[in-house]
Amino acid sequence: MRPGHIAFLAFTFALAVLFVCTVAVSSGAEPRKLALPDAVRLALAQNRDLRIARLKVHEYEQKRAESRSGYFPEIKNQSTVARTTAEGNVSIPAGAFGSLPNAGLVPSHGVLINQGNPTFVTSGTSATQPLTPLIRIHQANRIAASEVAATRDELKKAENEVALQVHQIYYSILTTRLQKLAAQQESAYSEIRLRESQEDVRNGDALKVDAIQSQAGVLQSAQSLLTLDLQLSDLNTQLNDLLGLPLDTQLVLSPVAPSVLPDISREEAVQMAIAGNPEIAAASEKLHQAKAAIIAAKSAYIPDVSAFARQSYQNGVPFLVHNFGTFGLSVNYDIFDFGKRRAVVREREDQRAEAEQNLERLKESVGVQIEQSLNKVQRTKQMLQVAAEVVKLRAEGERLAQNQLAQGIALVSVQRQAVAANYRAQADLLQAQFAHLLARAELEQIIGRTPEN
Repeated sequence: MRPGHIAFLAFTFALAVLFVCTVAVSSGAEPRKLALPDAVRLALAQNRDLRIARLKVHEYEQKRAESRSGYFPEIKNQSTVARTTAEGNVSIPAGAFGSLPNAGLVPSHGVLINQGNPTFVTSGTSATQPLTPLIRIHQANRIAASEVAATRDELKKAENEVALQVHQIYYSILTTRLQKLAAQQESAYSEIRLRESQEDVRNGDALKVDAIQSQAGVLQSAQSLLTLDLQLSDLNTQLNDLLGLPLDTQLVLSPVAPSVLPDISREEAVQMAIAGNPEIAAASEKLHQAKAAIIAAKSAYIPDVSAFARQSYQNGVPFLVHNFGTFGLSVNYDIFDFGKRRAVVREREDQRAEAEQNLERLKESVGVQIEQSLNKVQRTKQMLQVAAEVVKLRAEGERLAQNQLAQGIALVSVQRQAVAANYRAQADLLQAQFAHLLARAELEQIIGRTPEN
């Protein structure tokens, strides 16, 4: 091997060691152990997007409470303190009341009597109960309640998506770690193969090209290890962000035991999705809102009739007692609005038609998704069976290579290659298992369940 090749190889391994050491030092804190169900629960509790979604639900609950208050009388107080620039007065001209025989005119001269005060105070407390507007108020409450239900459905959808993302990243980390073990075995095989090739070249049993190819294999193994380390670092950061943990938290993930899940028919899955899919439920709530909005728009043709009662106090206003009460009915009606109400009703009818079409579209879309998901479940199940057979063959190959090495009829590199192939087959089997579990988790998400384990 040339000195330049040796230096390049040493530099590559130094970079790999430096990367691993840097990651270990930067972590600092104690690793946190997690199982998949714990990770899902932690994500549902701490994920920042879900926190925003829950606040959105609370916001619409307060909006519903605001709308519900319209059923009750509105009690207001209106008070005023003012000063006038001119006072009211009563003018009595001379002789307005006639005349007396010995006294003359009554009054004998004009009299000006001021009324009220230049500064006056008024205060009134009224209670107004809407009557015909209760139609719109009732529909507004229906819309507000439907909005709360829709936001809860959206929260459920977000929770299912976050749980599915946890499954995806969790499985990816476990698979990548096993792939890293396989890559380490392949790297050990490449190093042994390089030494054997160099020995064969010195003995004249092989060409120099064999050593060069072995050297390339060592470098490719080092590159694979670096790539897998980078993937693990990225996946760890993504999972921390999903769980609401500090991004540099080191996670120790427990293995996931493969489980046998019962099969489900397409008809059962479609029925469960129509009943429980949060996206369909939210679209159904939108349709309810559109229907309520049509009734509210048509109620604009009915006059607004309200009953009221008011207790008033004044000081300084002429010709009014200090305390008095009033009660009655108030009527407001738009006689002509140039087609505004008709246009609003038609707009609400179009919105209802859009909501109906969107609901049907989602039902059909969910049916397609279920069909694809069920096909994916079956394909991954078949891939899992094939991968299990490959593991059996690779394990047998490793056993035979170990026996041949013990008998001296095989090289160490052959045994190392068999070990690496066995690790790679186990990694493929784990990946197939996780692909099958992930396909089932995706099916549960479409149905409307939260994937947990």
